[in-house]
Amino acid sequence: MRLSGSFVLTTVAALACLTLLLTGCADDDVGGVALSSGDTMELYPVVNVSSDISFVADEGWTASCAAPWLTFFPQSGGEGANTITVSTTQTNRTHHVRSATMTIVSGGKRRTVTITQRSEYAVFDDQELTFPPEGGTINMTFRTNVPEDDLKLYRARGMEEWIPELSKSESRTRATEHTGSISPLTVLPNTDHSARDGTFYLAMLDDQGNPLLLDTLFIHQAGMSDGYSSQDYSADGKVVQLNTSTQGKGIPIVLMGDGFQDRDIHDGTYAQVMNQAMENLFSEEPLHSLRDYFDVYAVNVVSKHNIFGEGYETALHTMPSHQTMAISMDTKTVMTYVRRVEAVDSLNTFSVVILNTNMHRGVTYMFFNPEEDPPVNYSISLCPIIDSLKSETFRTVLVHEAVGHAFAKLGDEYVRAGEGSATESDAKWLHERHGYDLYLNVDSERDTAKVIWSRFVNDPAFADEHIGTYEGAYTFYKGMFRPTEESMMRSNDAPFNAPSRQAIYNRVMLLATGQKPTYEAFVAFDREHRPTLWSYRSRTRQSAALAMPFRPAPPLFIPWPE
Repeated sequence: MRLSGSFVLTTVAALACLTLLLTGCADDDVGGVALSSGDTMELYPVVNVSSDISFVADEGWTASCAAPWLTFFPQSGGEGANTITVSTTQTNRTHHVRSATMTIVSGGKRRTVTITQRSEYAVFDDQELTFPPEGGTINMTFRTNVPEDDLKLYRARGMEEWIPELSKSESRTRATEHTGSISPLTVLPNTDHSARDGTFYLAMLDDQGNPLLLDTLFIHQAGMSDGYSSQDYSADGKVVQLNTSTQGKGIPIVLMGDGFQDRDIHDGTYAQVMNQAMENLFSEEPLHSLRDYFDVYAVNVVSKHNIFGEGYETALHTMPSHQTMAISMDTKTVMTYVRRVEAVDSLNTFSVVILNTNMHRGVTYMFFNPEEDPPVNYSISLCPIIDSLKSETFRTVLVHEAVGHAFAKLGDEYVRAGEGSATESDAKWLHERHGYDLYLNVDSERDTAKVIWSRFVNDPAFADEHIGTYEGAYTFYKGMFRPTEESMMRSNDAPFNAPSRQAIYNRVMLLATGQKPTYEAFVAFDREHRPTLWSYRSRTRQSAALAMPFRPAPPLFIPWPE
């Protein structure tokens, strides 16, 4: 249904263009710093917009700025041409233009740049609305000073199936402010046991007509219980081996589920889910061709209820977050079930928990010993049966989490709201992890001759992947780089890129044979088992007009399990 005026409802797809750079241009050659981008900068009022300060320094320089709502990188450099990227870390909710001063010092001389953040705002009166399974009706209200023609409402794709009709009313309460409501906001009954959720977005249009996110409203609806509780726990803890290694020392993977009842064990549903999860894990190269190095086990886990929420009980106590992609759990209980597999070293096992819900979530926990660094191989990846058992989203999110994060220790190649430009401390932390062969697919180095995957850049064997340094990675918009435009660790819509495939291959060989292969050995293997050329580009996103991909939560490091 079309809203009145230009306040148009559409999918979240248009939010793929949420950032815009805006800089002034002026020449200024006074002192030890000559500003080529001018001494003023204006930024839009939203988080994660960036702009560059370009200048030439006579000698080494340092920069400083105390404003808490922005970040910048780098903070120092050498003589010659330089660029400082400034990024907002907060949306301006002061209702006033705010400003900050950056000071650049070189050779005892200083130059200042005035940075302002605009004051447009649109704010939902609620951050989250929760509905029972029966549904209900409520007014969704907001306040804004954005002109009506420039204010847009978006919602996540699929929400129209359970929130079908919307209408807008609006009134001007002050000369510069509007209050409005979406009324009535009617949520249809949820007859499935799985909870469902979605997000509304308020955005303003920039000068080019692109939407800039101003505020979000989360909608959550609980699942419908049929009143059944498990009675038969006799199959709980039973172990079935699904895949047996025939090469090297078998690498153990332990699969289990949460929110599955005794009836799901008895009718074969649980076994079907475990087998599909295993097939998903081996669906992408290079693991598809390395399956013979793995021992895969499934452990039966019987839960009392099949609903995740207050008043219900599941065996592993997993709980999907309402407002993030994260999932909490009882790590000790998970370890108890891992130890049901007597043939494996539980502290060097990759465990995977499948949640009996179709909510869009995904997260990996990587454990470490506080007395040792780097982390050991034990990890827990959690992934719901997103959409359906055979869905592409379930497959790719599980691969992203369990293969990319948990097994290969890869970093995310996407960016996230709330993260602007990486700092020097972020870069230092990442480089320390590189020394332990962690996060080998992300780097703070822009120079293709110095980046950690530099060997791939000019290797003709990988020319069709267009490997380089693409800015925007490790959840940061600026200051972090990824090897390719798309990949499994960015959008889930493309295969693993070459540096990621090498990390996976090397870890398989190291764990299964005790030997780390050479670069040449990986290239030879990859030549025979690499994904096809067409799939290096996004499988589902052919233009910016299509939907933004689902992005799971970043991996979490937590203390060593007892």
